[in-house]
Amino acid sequence: MRWLKSLVIVLAALIALALGLLGYGFLKKSADPGWRLLGSTTMTTPAVSDLAPAGKPIQSTPPATPARTWGEINLGLGAECKVDGVQTEGDRLYLTIGPAGMPGGTCHRVVVIDTTRGRVLGTVRPSQ
Repeated sequence: MRWLKSLVIVLAALIALALGLLGYGFLKKSADPGWRLLGSTTMTTPAVSDLAPAGKPIQSTPPATPARTWGEINLGLGAECKVDGVQTEGDRLYLTIGPAGMPGGTCHRVVVIDTTRGRVLGTVRPSQ
């Protein structure tokens, strides 16, 4: 019976140790996502001589291409409509259109524009 009591105490201590290490790991991982308990987070970098032969320059970034102009886009907004908001996501531009003065009307919509090609992809209107 004494050995069973000792076994329970040892297993309880191991469980407490495991929970402590788990909590410590969560705290360290939240502070540094690359952290590992067993191992280093530093990466070895190869020598410059391994990367390219001597005398040849290495271009680290591609040359920037100038933005292509696409002129003017006619949205066909009436005098009673105005642009309420502008939002971007990637290469898309979202224009929120609303009424300029009085509420209501047909001005409520979202216009989606492709900024790379400079064309209107579509218009989203709420149901009335």
